[in-house]
Amino acid sequence: MLSQYLKSVVRYGLVERLVEPTVPPQVTYSLTPLGRSLAQQLCALLSWFHANTPALEAAQQRYDAADSPAR
Repeated sequence: MLSQYLKSVVRYGLVERLVEPTVPPQVTYSLTPLGRSLAQQLCALLSWFHANTPALEAAQQRYDAADSPAR
């Protein structure tokens, strides 16, 4: 599963794969400039999520309470 994921992010240009001609071969993965720009956006999204987690959880609780049948 990991190898499929790595192949896909290399294919999309987010990660660069470098194979060293050693025995056994050594493979190094690194972010491309495009991958770094995505990482910056993901960090911003995670920061927003962390700052707004209480509000998100409260909204879920309100929704679940309104959606549950009366006891």
